[in-house]
Amino acid sequence: MEGNVAYEVRKFSRFYTNILGLLDQCILDSSYSLTEARVLIEIYKTNRCTANWLIENLNIDRGYMSRILKKFENNDLILKEKSLEDGRIIFLNLTLKGEEVLSELEKKSNNQVEKLIRHLNHSEKEKLVKAMNCIEALLRKEENNVIIRSYTEDDIDYIIKRHRELYNDEYGFSGEFANYVEKYVFEFNKSHDESRENIWIAECNGKQVGVIAVVRGDNDYTAQLRWFLIEPEMRGKGLGHKLVKVAIEFCHEKDYKQIFLWTVNILKAARHIYDSHGFKLTEKVENTQWTDKKIIEEKWEVNL
Repeated sequence: MEGNVAYEVRKFSRFYTNILGLLDQCILDSSYSLTEARVLIEIYKTNRCTANWLIENLNIDRGYMSRILKKFENNDLILKEKSLEDGRIIFLNLTLKGEEVLSELEKKSNNQVEKLIRHLNHSEKEKLVKAMNCIEALLRKEENNVIIRSYTEDDIDYIIKRHRELYNDEYGFSGEFANYVEKYVFEFNKSHDESRENIWIAECNGKQVGVIAVVRGDNDYTAQLRWFLIEPEMRGKGLGHKLVKVAIEFCHEKDYKQIFLWTVNILKAARHIYDSHGFKLTEKVENTQWTDKKIIEEKWEVNL
């Protein structure tokens, strides 16, 4: 059995390596590879980014990274800034030109992937995503085998059911709240913009244990976080922070400039997570519809 598994893994590795080689060529008519685009993305979204951080987190050879950063510097894509606390530490930031180049590279990269999978129908794309998530979960060897993946239609019932059950059991929320969630989750699944909106599911050993969503706001530059939920057995383990980070990174990549969310004052743990990621409380509204007790709805916002 082990020999057959090894053969199949090697065969898949050869196939996937060819796919990566196809994608990792210079992106269309640009002079940058996908690896270089990846470095630009990390510099853009990482506060106090350094060369050492990039090397460790992207698993790129130090000499290769040095050449990439020198190229960026020569092309006026990055600025170097000495740390005020330790002059030996150099922080990397994108210039305005760097942000413009990154935006164009991401568009071209997305087009490459879309062309690669354009022959697949919706059901086949869902199977592809599930298969990739399964491979990642089995080989990553993370504690408790936790992965965060994009949702599929099979997850819709879970999102609605657990909002209904948990909010009723833990906070006494009425069926009116559950119906509110159900209405907008169904609407999202039916007509959301896949290029600008998404729902992510956290899985532990194949079981759904959390959810978060990014929904477009009133304009192209504002996003809303919605349907953030963590199963009781997974709380206090950092999963909430991971889900919020995934959502914020998505908003960075889609060039949103502001994120907002609505929560209620009794969700203490969630409020702490929002605060730790830079969200600020900006508005309060009294709500008497969802529970017998008076609760305060709160709007939290962060600028990107």
